[in-house]
Amino acid sequence: MSLSAMSRRRQAYTGQYAFVRGEYAIGDERVPYYAISMTVTEATRYLQLARDLAITDRQPVNFEELFQRAVDDERAAGPIRTYLLQPGSLKFFNSFTVVLLPVDPGNRNAVMETYEDDPSGPDDAPYEGMERNAIGPVLIDSLPNQEVGYLRWNTERAHAVILDGQHRFLALRKILDSAQRGLLSPNETRIPVLVLVLDPRAGFTPPPEQSSNVLLACRSIFVALNKHAVSVSKARTYLLDDQDLVSVTVRRLIASELGGDADSEASLQRIPLALVDWHSDQAKFDQSLYLTTVLFLYETVKTIYPPRCDDTDYEKLEEFVRDVTARVDPPAGLRWDEIELKKKIRAARLEERPFAFAPEEVAAISEAFADGIGQNLVRPLLQLKPYAELRERYAAAGFIGGDHELWLGSDNDTKKAIETRTGENPNTKANEISESVKADNLAFLVVFQRGLLLSAFGADQAREDLKEIWSVDSERFSVLNEWINRTNQRIVPKLKDPDFWIGTGIGPDRNINFTKVGTKGIKGLALLATLCPLEELKKEASAWASGLPRTEEDAPAWELVRATNIPYLESDRAYTDAGTPELRMAAYQWLAEQFSRISPGRVAGGVMAAIIREACMDLRKAVEAHIKKEVRAAGGETPDRETLRQAAILLGARRLAALASMG
Repeated sequence: MSLSAMSRRRQAYTGQYAFVRGEYAIGDERVPYYAISMTVTEATRYLQLARDLAITDRQPVNFEELFQRAVDDERAAGPIRTYLLQPGSLKFFNSFTVVLLPVDPGNRNAVMETYEDDPSGPDDAPYEGMERNAIGPVLIDSLPNQEVGYLRWNTERAHAVILDGQHRFLALRKILDSAQRGLLSPNETRIPVLVLVLDPRAGFTPPPEQSSNVLLACRSIFVALNKHAVSVSKARTYLLDDQDLVSVTVRRLIASELGGDADSEASLQRIPLALVDWHSDQAKFDQSLYLTTVLFLYETVKTIYPPRCDDTDYEKLEEFVRDVTARVDPPAGLRWDEIELKKKIRAARLEERPFAFAPEEVAAISEAFADGIGQNLVRPLLQLKPYAELRERYAAAGFIGGDHELWLGSDNDTKKAIETRTGENPNTKANEISESVKADNLAFLVVFQRGLLLSAFGADQAREDLKEIWSVDSERFSVLNEWINRTNQRIVPKLKDPDFWIGTGIGPDRNINFTKVGTKGIKGLALLATLCPLEELKKEASAWASGLPRTEEDAPAWELVRATNIPYLESDRAYTDAGTPELRMAAYQWLAEQFSRISPGRVAGGVMAAIIREACMDLRKAVEAHIKKEVRAAGGETPDRETLRQAAILLGARRLAALASMG
């Protein structure tokens, strides 16, 4: 052999990697692995993606394998790359799982079925006291009867193919090819790698019905690793993520621990942890023990924050910081500083790297959210009558501030452990309380809870105007407290009356309208109902009690509010005679005036006008969708736009008249 050939032979082998051997020994099967570490530079040199390996035509390829071979470049270039590059956070990866696949040295894209002997293998001896196990192009030197040693392989005869960790590897490779290469310290950063050698000489024993064909075994493990990987649940992600603004904010709205004084001032500013389903991926809570869920809170908070943009859209990031600051209105002196954050965004732009908020910045704005506008979520969930009743009855039975709070606030496995330890099973009592409070109460349906909370948020946005209109003091939450009082008086009694919500939260088929349009319809109707001056409507109705109609212009509306058979509102017959005709007329006129704010060409100024305009649009869109669905089901024609507008006003007026007549 020539000197040049010997040189090439040595270069074809990797360096020696110290390993610790382990194996999965389940039943008669044995899958050995060798735990090593390699630098990022070595990884990009020696490791390969599965998609880089040609599929042999000697075996059929199923859909699952094709799917698992596909690597989502956007995922690697997006969230994972951002995670690696964001400043101020620790970085750590799970180990890569790699299989050494034997390949034909004459055709390095052709995978062989077994590890063939390597005639060009190195002739050096193992270290003193070690024994060599040569498995074709893979050399394993180890101490006798020990699970430690050195591993190396011929890169021309064996490819190290990644079975698990493809997206992480691709992200590393993309960073190395970018201007941020130096941030990785590729010659110093070492990543953990589990190397599989699927050969009986390494201790590999496949199931009895499966041959020791390396390719078949590799494919089986490859699909299984990805197919059976268990993702962290959404709820757990939201509870653990310290850099997602919405996730951290949700955690700040919830009490940080179980126990404590349930009636203290501090406890009334956060949702008791025991009342929140944090351990399942359920958004619904109408048939559970809980007041609400982490998933529900996340989606609700997400609608309140301005929409988040891409981490490299620097102009929109500055707009996002501006809008969040305006929405939350944080006190001075926090780590969240609009000017400083914009400087950091511009610095990220110059360095061509993704921008990420520091955990301290996220924590600061989240705390400000929870102490300020977040109270529009917390206080209604504690003080609206259906929710307050659940909390109070739980407290009386020891589920809040008592012996059973730990049980209520735990996941199912921990509940069982507590029951075993104490010999008590509080489930029957908890279910009895929950079922009796939630029975036939729409307040515990997702769309209604969200609609009510967003209504509170709308009122809070217009609090400077409403302080004067509602004659409340200047305290930060005086408007919210008055909204809660009005909602308890006006809306809560109707949460056990599905007919009241026909056209918004209830469809023409009398099923719950779980759409976003339904949620917004509930929000719009609830907000207009709290804003409406019911006493003034009563006075106006008294004035209308004689000499109706006053003018020719009033005649169409007067005829409409008295009509008992409107084809496109057949589903609303229960509220046809709500209140008196005069009260319906007064309500119709008031609501028509509010709806005029969304007429083409009319743009009213001020926050209050904007809030009313949005509420009217929400109600109108919900009623329009309701009528179109009802008409389609009956095989009729959809009314024109003006008729739909009048129908929305009429449906709303009937409900305002009903509220005014309650007392």
